[in-house]
Amino acid sequence: MSAAAPSLRRQLWVSLWIQGAGAAAVLAATWLLAASLGPEVQGVFSRTKAEIEFVAAFAMFGLPQALFFHVRSGRLGLASALRWAVASALLAVPIGAAYAWWRGPALAAEPFAPTALGAWLVAPTALWASLLLGAAVAAVVLHGQLRALLLLRERTAWFNVATALPQLALLLGVGIAIAAGAATASAWWLLFALAYGAAASLAWQWVRAAEVARAASTAGWRELGHYGLAAWLTAALATAAIVVMQRWVEAAAGHAALGRFTLAMTLVQVPLTPIAYAAPLLLRRWMEQPGAAASRRWAALLFALLIGVAAAVAVVAPAWPDLGLGPAYAGVTAAVAVLLAGAAAEAASRVLTVQAAAKGLPWIAARAECARWIVLALAWIGVRPAGLTALCTLWALAAGAAALVFVFDARRVATQPEAPR
Repeated sequence: MSAAAPSLRRQLWVSLWIQGAGAAAVLAATWLLAASLGPEVQGVFSRTKAEIEFVAAFAMFGLPQALFFHVRSGRLGLASALRWAVASALLAVPIGAAYAWWRGPALAAEPFAPTALGAWLVAPTALWASLLLGAAVAAVVLHGQLRALLLLRERTAWFNVATALPQLALLLGVGIAIAAGAATASAWWLLFALAYGAAASLAWQWVRAAEVARAASTAGWRELGHYGLAAWLTAALATAAIVVMQRWVEAAAGHAALGRFTLAMTLVQVPLTPIAYAAPLLLRRWMEQPGAAASRRWAALLFALLIGVAAAVAVVAPAWPDLGLGPAYAGVTAAVAVLLAGAAAEAASRVLTVQAAAKGLPWIAARAECARWIVLALAWIGVRPAGLTALCTLWALAAGAAALVFVFDARRVATQPEAPR
């Protein structure tokens, strides 16, 4: 084992604790809404969060991964990368505003607006709604670009802090919104804009302080576009699938079922969270040292472990069907068990995605997301499942289809020479 390995382990542990605090804050915010206001309002929060993440992923155009890859490989200067980051955030404003205009008519149907403040936020003017969501998306986009560039610093502490800060702010904001009687979709837009905007402003200062070797910016829009397009398609398709699935559940079974589904999805993200923390650090490491064999071992181990957890939860589900949240959440434990089976495939996919990206082969992940969409589309055209358990099973099968793409490509990724940088 190399001398650098203990350093990587320390970085992974620090990431687990610092970023874990952020993930715990989001989970606590979701649980607080569920316990205080029920599945309908909690479902709106989870759906709005997924929508903002989808629009932001669309507006990023894969630049976080592309900028980091090319700056790290010495083909792009930091100043140029920062200009790209700001330009993408500015472009995100009209994209978010356009989505707000499209979503506008649905805001009147939000299930919770009991106070004057809540009523004002739930039915804003078209201009105010556009500004809110445009600002929220731009803040998330800029934060995402700068967060990736923070990995250029030798120490990863700032990267971890920048990741956790907006999530901690979301928990605080949710508590304020509940107390003020303003737990509405557009209130969450404002909250995201403030939380991610503040974190982005701090990240900007930390990135500019990074000591990065000067590089001639030989990578232009073609090089960034080739790598970034694959990363963009992967992120856009993945987040869009979540949004579509949530809308499917809501249309088929109502607001309460959406709340149960999104709570189950949030809980299932808990075992996947450490992988998300490790992914950027592993990408940086595997760009410098081969990691194909290690990635396959970790993928297989995580898959087996989560399948075991899913089986254990399925055994408990009949005795504890509502996770202690009351009759409104009946069946949510069984939903968690089914989604955990899908999470086993998701965990393997995420590890193999990092390895493919480190080899300069990000298109494998894009093909995997296409496989997920094919399963969802076939189900929509054919059987159209409507019950909560059936829809969770569909999501798990779609995750499995995405993982199979990596299984078929794993050997080729392991043996193929790195793409020119």
